[in-house]
Amino acid sequence: MKFSTLWRLLAAGFVLLLLLLLGGVWLLGSTYGREQAKKLLRHRVSENTDLVVSQFEVDFSPLRDFPHFTISVRNFGLTDTAHQQLVPVLRVGRADARLELGQILRGKVRVTRLQLTDVFFHQQVDSLGQQWGLRGKRRHEAGSGPPLNFRLDSLVIRHLHLSTRNDYKHSTFAAEVNQARLSAVVYDGQARLRGTLAGQLLYLRTRGNTLFAGEPVRAQVRYRYDFRQRQGKLWHTYATLNGDTVRVGGTHTAATDRETGSRLNLRMAGEQPLLDVLRTALPPNLHAYLADARSPSKARIRYTIQGLSGPTSRPHNVLTFRLRNARVVWPDSGRAIRRWDLLGRLDNGPAHAPATTTLTLPRCRIYSTAGQLDAALTLRNFVRPYLVGRVRGQTELRSLATIVAPGLWQAQQGTASLDLHLRGLLPTGPNPARALPAMRMHGTVGLHNAAFTVPTRHAHITNLNVQLGLQDSLWTLRNLSGQLAGMRFRANARTVYLLDYLTDQHPTTTITGRFAVEELHVPRLRYLLARPAQQRIKAAGQGNAAKAMTRYANLFPTGLHLDVLLRCKQLTLPTDTLHELAVQVRHDGQRVRLTHLAGRVWGGQVSGQASWPTDTTGKIRPVDAQLALRFGTINYRQLLTRLSRPPGKQRAARRAAGADPDPSLRELLLESSGQLTCTIDRVNLLTGESLRNLRLRFDKQGPSLRVPYLTFRTSDGGAGRAQAHADIEDLRLTSAHADVDFTYSTLNIQRLLRLLAGLNPPDNLFAPRTPAARAARRAEPTWGVSPLFDGTITAQVCVYADRVRYAVLQGTQFRLRSTLAAGSARLEECTLQAFGGDVALRGRLRTDAEAGHHPLHVQTRLRNVQLPALAEVAEVLNLNVLSSANVRGTMQCEADLRTDLDEEFLPHLSQTLGYLKTNIQNLELLNVVVLQDALKLISRERAGHLYFEPVKAEFFLDRGRILIPHLPLHSNLTSMSVSGTYSLNGPANLYVGMNPFQALFGNNQKRVARIQAGKRVRAVRQLLYINLHREQPGPFKVGLFKKKEQREQQHNIRQEYRTLLRQQPLDTTMRLLQ
Repeated sequence: MKFSTLWRLLAAGFVLLLLLLLGGVWLLGSTYGREQAKKLLRHRVSENTDLVVSQFEVDFSPLRDFPHFTISVRNFGLTDTAHQQLVPVLRVGRADARLELGQILRGKVRVTRLQLTDVFFHQQVDSLGQQWGLRGKRRHEAGSGPPLNFRLDSLVIRHLHLSTRNDYKHSTFAAEVNQARLSAVVYDGQARLRGTLAGQLLYLRTRGNTLFAGEPVRAQVRYRYDFRQRQGKLWHTYATLNGDTVRVGGTHTAATDRETGSRLNLRMAGEQPLLDVLRTALPPNLHAYLADARSPSKARIRYTIQGLSGPTSRPHNVLTFRLRNARVVWPDSGRAIRRWDLLGRLDNGPAHAPATTTLTLPRCRIYSTAGQLDAALTLRNFVRPYLVGRVRGQTELRSLATIVAPGLWQAQQGTASLDLHLRGLLPTGPNPARALPAMRMHGTVGLHNAAFTVPTRHAHITNLNVQLGLQDSLWTLRNLSGQLAGMRFRANARTVYLLDYLTDQHPTTTITGRFAVEELHVPRLRYLLARPAQQRIKAAGQGNAAKAMTRYANLFPTGLHLDVLLRCKQLTLPTDTLHELAVQVRHDGQRVRLTHLAGRVWGGQVSGQASWPTDTTGKIRPVDAQLALRFGTINYRQLLTRLSRPPGKQRAARRAAGADPDPSLRELLLESSGQLTCTIDRVNLLTGESLRNLRLRFDKQGPSLRVPYLTFRTSDGGAGRAQAHADIEDLRLTSAHADVDFTYSTLNIQRLLRLLAGLNPPDNLFAPRTPAARAARRAEPTWGVSPLFDGTITAQVCVYADRVRYAVLQGTQFRLRSTLAAGSARLEECTLQAFGGDVALRGRLRTDAEAGHHPLHVQTRLRNVQLPALAEVAEVLNLNVLSSANVRGTMQCEADLRTDLDEEFLPHLSQTLGYLKTNIQNLELLNVVVLQDALKLISRERAGHLYFEPVKAEFFLDRGRILIPHLPLHSNLTSMSVSGTYSLNGPANLYVGMNPFQALFGNNQKRVARIQAGKRVRAVRQLLYINLHREQPGPFKVGLFKKKEQREQQHNIRQEYRTLLRQQPLDTTMRLLQ
């Protein structure tokens, strides 16, 4: 506001009031008089200013304040029309002037009281420096004064609103005076003003920074203005702001060399709230540090303003402040400064602008139970604040957290020892309190028993101890130890741009050194390593493998460069744990390399190396691994369970929802490419058998898996070698084939079958290839039908043995070739030498039955089998048949057998069916009880040794019962015919036909000679039939049959024979042997 203009306006007003009073007697109440008064007021204003006067009203009242005369002006306003814009600069709602009536009658005018109500004053400067405000037409020369002297006993102002806006300086100001009571005197070229005012400082903003807002203000003013010197002076003036009183003094002098502006020499001193002083002293981008802070402390200030001040010019401002034993707290309990001494000086510099502003803190000391922290700092250029200084001493970590990136971390406990030289730019941006200064730092920092959290990562660090050597962006960490997210660690490392990277001020960081972790959780590590601003990359594929491996490939962000030796007592994956892990981890932003890897997993040792590209596109590229596994003794079922374990219900649900980012070790291996060698000392199988000295190698490329060799020894002395290949889809085997060779010196077939059954893996290792197969698999019990034989895996098994044993059966030169197909093992070829002859078998063993059952269909051919050897086996099996001492001869036989092998892989006789077609040569029977019982009329010497012509016959084995439809026998004694049933456990019902006369009177020696010479003996058709019957082992009951009865019985036996052949799935053509 221009004080000379104001005084001129007041003088013109008094002249007007004087004229009005002289004519008041006859103009009182006259419309004409009021119009003339308005014209006169407009004329006086136009003489002193170019401002446009608004419409207003004038009233006269001699009775309102009788005996005083009152003149009232309502709705008076001035508008500045400079620069082709209309800007209201002054508005008075009502002005009431009280004049002494007695002085008017004496021809004098004296105003004793002036009351202004609802006053609005506005001043504005645009970005070009153009000004709108209250101004006059001309400026008084030095030495001239106002044209009138007067004394105003009472000047009352109610509801005064002041506002200024300077876009050139980027500042705004608004205040309200609710009530002011002043007295004014103009005399001898000077104006004096004194009194009190009360109001509110609405706001004071500079460059978008709000210094004050809504602060109540009270002031006691003493002011003098010298019109000759054009200088105003404040003395003994006090202003109460923020509840504290500040002394104000100094002068302002109109600049004679400029159209506008004044030269200021003002000073203020007193106390103000600490936080308000700090907001004034600090650059705007550091005000975030004070967000939500509270402090009861006061700062002692001294503020001087000197130099030219105008619409486009700033004066020289210096703010000096001091505080002792100050205290600042934040809402979160971890941030507080409990004792603080500070001396500071804010100077806007030679250019009186933010670019030359300097904040000097020659003494800054923060006290804590840990000691004291001293700092000497200088902050230059508030446009781009640049800090230079040194910090040294000890402090509590919570106090340090209030200064260093308070939005990034929250300290709970611990102490810090610092000796740092700082130089660099302070952080800028929308939230600088969450960033760390990107500046040069030299010195050391020590943290002791520190505990703090990083809210953006939900990371909690406790028991942290470290000595840091700082050299700009290079940090050396010595004797680092602590616990991060529950994981204890120790380290010695060097880092480059670590904090800049964590606060997104640098794209990369490099970490080298040695780390030791007691227990490392990979899911937690992946979450902690991710940068807050990193965008999650989605897998290009839709399968579980693509999702899992995408997250795995993003374990290390591209900006995190590593070359560290990691030792970990326990590495925890979602479903697996590695122990005593040591590995060199390298990451250059493009590829992760793990070398010198060694550790324990699943009870064995793992070593080797692996690498994979850092995924930035979502395109899955497999891990390239060269690993070696070595196990001592492992449980096969547990091993396969680990390899085939699907995710649990909760984990599967989280993965389906996209909330389970980490693959298991099995998934990593199945999705990897490269080479894996494995050595196992002993594998205990599910059936009690074991494999020893197992050596194998996996070669994997994409979905194709190849096993070039697999060698092992079996628990019963055999040696095995295998080759295999498989295809993998979405972490499951979809198909596989293996060629397995066994070589034995002595083979136990039962143990071989138990070994093969023990290789049966869990069902969930495999993915059925058809929806129907998948549905059938879900309906099966977990350890039911083996997927090893459901078509997912096929195999060809070859077995070679010098000697072979199956229960009581023994043989030599054993050869077997079998193919494992869907639900069965097909016996392509099986040969051996046994019973003095050759044995060949072909057939099919079902593998999809319930546990303990192995349905078997086999066709066998016996060549030149010695009957005594065959009888010896029957004796060992306790079968009630001929003994080896009762029979001689050889046999050719073809048989179709169906049986069920039990859990010991032995046939159930009660579930065995068979069709046998035999050809017996050189048959001799010695002392056969059944024949002796049938031939009681003949001497034992004559019937004790019988010679037979070659015998061809068919038999049916029905669950331990032999059905004989017709057995013709031509012996040296007589021609015979046998039919009936004979149970291997003793019971029998036989029908024997013979010629008694031939047996009694025939030439026995001659018939023996003919049979031995291969000549046929004369057959006798008229036979006498007898029945040999018994319910249990022992002597037979002998009974005679009439011919008609014999024919009926023979018909019944043949009918039963044909019925069994129709009902039972037996092959009488022996097509498998063709």
